[in-house]
Amino acid sequence: KCRNEYYLHLWELSDWEQEGMICLHELISREEELAEDIPRLRKYFKTKFRNRILDYIRKQESQKRRYDKEPYEEVGELSHRISEGGLWLDDYYLFHETLRNYRNKQSKDKQEELERVLRNERFRGRQRVLRDLRIVFKEFDIRTY
Repeated sequence: KCRNEYYLHLWELSDWEQEGMICLHELISREEELAEDIPRLRKYFKTKFRNRILDYIRKQESQKRRYDKEPYEEVGELSHRISEGGLWLDDYYLFHETLRNYRNKQSKDKQEELERVLRNERFRGRQRVLRDLRIVFKEFDIRTY
C-alpha cells in the first residue's frame, strides 16, 4: 500500500520488499512477543514501515533542497539544462563530482580558465576549454535528437 501512495526515486519492488523485511526483523528482534500476536504485529509493522518510508522521503527531499541552495555555476551548454530540471538528483550530484574531479586534475592556469568559463567570461582559448568540457561531460548530453 505504501508503494502505491509514495514515490521514492530509483526504488524498485525489491527495494520496497527489502525495507519491509528489515523493518519486520527490527520489530521482532526488539519485541519478541509480537511474533505470537499477529494482529498487534500487523499494526506495529504498518506504523513502523510507513514512518520509515516517510523518513526516506524526507531525506530525499532535503537532498533536493540542499542542491537548490548551491550557487549557480554556468558550464557552457549544460548549465541551463540543470536549472530547467534536465538532470535527476543523482545525475546532478554526479555532474558536480565530475566537475570537482576535473578541476582538481588541472594545472593552475587551466583551473583559472575553467573558472572564467564558469563565470561566462569571454577570453582567448574559451572554445578549447568548452571542447574539453564537452568530452569530460559527454555522458550528460541530454539533447533530444
